[in-house]
Amino acid sequence: MAVLAKRSAEEVIRGPIKSKTLFPVLILHLLEERDDHGSGLMARIETLCSGLLAVNTNTIYPLLRRLEERGFVVGQWEHPSKRSRRFYRITPAGRERLARIKAGMLPYLDSLANSIERLRSELYTTDSTLTPVRKTSA
Repeated sequence: MAVLAKRSAEEVIRGPIKSKTLFPVLILHLLEERDDHGSGLMARIETLCSGLLAVNTNTIYPLLRRLEERGFVVGQWEHPSKRSRRFYRITPAGRERLARIKAGMLPYLDSLANSIERLRSELYTTDSTLTPVRKTSA
């Protein structure tokens, strides 16, 4: 049983938490709320995830280009005559894609939350009542 729990946690921690899995749904979700540019999206992800997911320009801009190529978002330069910030908005196809992803994502997020809770419980409980261990200052 412990091996199964360990494997599940490894799959969740090592596998699914990466840009190919979580960032596309976050981008589409955030753009569904409002149009934004790449650095604005990075700041919103940073705030939303409290730094848990590292996002940088090497992650966000290639992803935005892929989403645009697939027709899920459309970008427009802030100043069409000169290179400036590119604002993105979600398309109807992007909304459909977001709905499909979200429909299948809840079990993944539940699995992630359960794995984290098992890890927390394993590290910080003293008995079967799940009483957190309080550390004192040394």
